Amino acid sequence: MAKTKKSDKQRVYILDTNIFMADPDCFNQFGHHIIVVPDMVIEELDDNKKATGDKGYNTRQSLRNFDALRRKGNLTKGVPTDCGGIIRITSDYDHVILPAGWKDKPDNRILQVAKGLKEELDQPVILVSKDTNVRIKADILKVKAEDYKHEMIDEDHLRYNGRNEILLTDKEFQKLAQGIPVEVKKAKFERSNKERTLLENEFLHITNQTTFETLPAKVRENFIINLQYQSVHPFGVHPKNIGQLFAIEALLSSAEEVPLVILKGSAGTAKTFLTLACALQQCAEENIYRKITITRANVEFDKEIGALPGDEINKVAPLLRGCMDNLELLVDAKSVKSREGREDDIRGKVAYLFDHGYISAEAMSFLRGRSLTRQILYVDEAQNTSPSQMKGILTRVGEGTKLILSGDLNQIDNPRLDKHNNGLAYALKLMAGDPLCAVVGFTDNETTRSALAAKVATLIE
Repeated sequence: MAKTKKSDKQRVYILDTNIFMADPDCFNQFGHHIIVVPDMVIEELDDNKKATGDKGYNTRQSLRNFDALRRKGNLTKGVPTDCGGIIRITSDYDHVILPAGWKDKPDNRILQVAKGLKEELDQPVILVSKDTNVRIKADILKVKAEDYKHEMIDEDHLRYNGRNEILLTDKEFQKLAQGIPVEVKKAKFERSNKERTLLENEFLHITNQTTFETLPAKVRENFIINLQYQSVHPFGVHPKNIGQLFAIEALLSSAEEVPLVILKGSAGTAKTFLTLACALQQCAEENIYRKITITRANVEFDKEIGALPGDEINKVAPLLRGCMDNLELLVDAKSVKSREGREDDIRGKVAYLFDHGYISAEAMSFLRGRSLTRQILYVDEAQNTSPSQMKGILTRVGEGTKLILSGDLNQIDNPRLDKHNNGLAYALKLMAGDPLCAVVGFTDNETTRSALAAKVATLIE
């Protein structure tokens, strides 16, 4: 489904509605091949053009693209695409017989077109859909079906954790311990990845080859340097493991130096807790940023929070319960108080942070068209964003703003996404190793869950 050479045999691709909702420019990703769009796709796009959030935006953009193609020629006969292919709309396959138990629904109307074209044409016919059920039904009809692969991210990008274990000679180790940068080429890999180059902002756990002492460090401009914030405890938080130490370093680095931080790892690794601790330190304590803006990618956040009852905190609490729980932990630990009235006091302090503008929480759809300046933008559960949503988020970062993305690539809740085609994976591929980005991937043994929770998680796995 990637762009192909002219010598390749021309294929016919039938596109499902969900492809256009994921990528409005998808018809330019099929090279010189033929794209067939069942008329039911236009109907479904029309039904969703008033949807909120990313879904509605992509739908409207797809319809605008179809209108532009219509002005270039007759879409029922075929219009050239920018990459040398042809796109056409068809409504000619209502007569195709499907299994008796299949209902008259849009998915099955699209499958009718796929089956009809397969029986009619003497060339490869492929149905492209992000819907697993549609691909299963295509197999029943003996029609070849594929997922949309243009924005798929390969495993090499997903495995990158932004950290490594290396060895230094005693001489180089002592230089680094004294604060003198060491050239990257002096490092030797401790494990099997000897051929991989150390990337910019990669965190290092360094071992002295002679004494076996250890030291945390990072890569900056082809030198290994000491961590800048190793002794800082943001909002009173002390790191419990080296992964948390690396995360605090990335989160406290200035927006001018590292404007993008990507935290990835399983639940219980304190991604949200550390992010909020560092953000509160920089906003409420040091006044480096104007405020913290929190958003979370899930089905509910495609709806405007203004439709929900209550004041701001009441509106966002159901959507950001994980963040609110962590905020309560942080403000509780910040001061000592008597048990009497303690819960009301904690809630009051969290409310204070919202009421006085230190923190705001917004639906992701509210970010479109804005440029956020001198603030921390935290995107929780970023694995549930689509690549197009992530493109929009990355381009919203204005002067002096720090963007933090966190999530778990193994916990995708959005039915239209998977491990290889979500916004967090896209950001990893696009920015990992860039001087403007720091990645910290937590390992499974760095979870801070209770003994019971950790034991149950291990038994389930």
